Amino acid sequence: MGFADTEPLAGPHHHLPRAAGNAAVARAIARGRQEAHGEAEHAAPQTAGPDHGSGAAPIQRTADEELREAKTPEQIVAALKKSGHSEDDAWELMKYMTSQQFPAGQGQADFDMLGSIKEASEQLQKVKAVRRKMAAPLMAKRWTIRHYTGGDPNTPPGFQEIASTYDNAAAGRASEHTNVADWRSLGNIRFTFYLVAVDGQVPPRNWLNNTHWYAEWDLEQIPECWVSPDLLERMNKPMDADGARAAMQGAKAFRGTGAQLKELLAISAFGAGNDPASALDTAIGGAFELKVPDGLPVAEWHRK
Repeated sequence: MGFADTEPLAGPHHHLPRAAGNAAVARAIARGRQEAHGEAEHAAPQTAGPDHGSGAAPIQRTADEELREAKTPEQIVAALKKSGHSEDDAWELMKYMTSQQFPAGQGQADFDMLGSIKEASEQLQKVKAVRRKMAAPLMAKRWTIRHYTGGDPNTPPGFQEIASTYDNAAAGRASEHTNVADWRSLGNIRFTFYLVAVDGQVPPRNWLNNTHWYAEWDLEQIPECWVSPDLLERMNKPMDADGARAAMQGAKAFRGTGAQLKELLAISAFGAGNDPASALDTAIGGAFELKVPDGLPVAEWHRK
């Protein structure tokens, strides 16, 4: 089981009014239709050093000390506004924040988190036809993503949008996601988090015992997203850019449309019998989650 013929390969709760969330989804759809997201155009800020008259001028990278020292979502948002990155989309923020978290040492290139997330479309090109045929029965099942929340079994959540920690902080709303390491080490502050369900079954997670409600969306309708196992164990430590690149080597992280990720995941987990959702943990290399830039509107809350 796993991503043969390719390269190696619980959700927070957020409140956002529907109108703002729909705008977020519209932005995501628009970006999903683009052929590229412009990652290469958003390197960490640099300033040229003095020209000594021979050869190329040395590069002096600008350190965003306020961002590196931020301890809360509000402090992170304030630092990003000051550095001119408050309008960056989720992917651009990931790239900027992780480049600051893992600064380049002497002679090192800036760390690019996006460079460690493989494009699903490229991985699918390497899959042999026989594997696609074998995965067809699993592809035919219903694949959705779910966001679980709600501590009260008798009262559904009162919000109608899953919103990112960034958007909550920018709007002055509290967020239940308080893992500072997740924001700083992975740059996930403008993403929202989901479990993948196959025919209504999600992978086992202990934290699900404390939830009573979930919202659900068709995976194939998600214009852009990415999947990975929990990367904090790899990344939540002091490292320079080269150290961060080494830490991400071999991580099974993939980015693409929901339809592309569904196919890639199905190919990896076919033959798993009646529990393909749990098999995905093995295929990805650990308890995994799916991340969507910005947020998604909630059409209905379902009792777990």
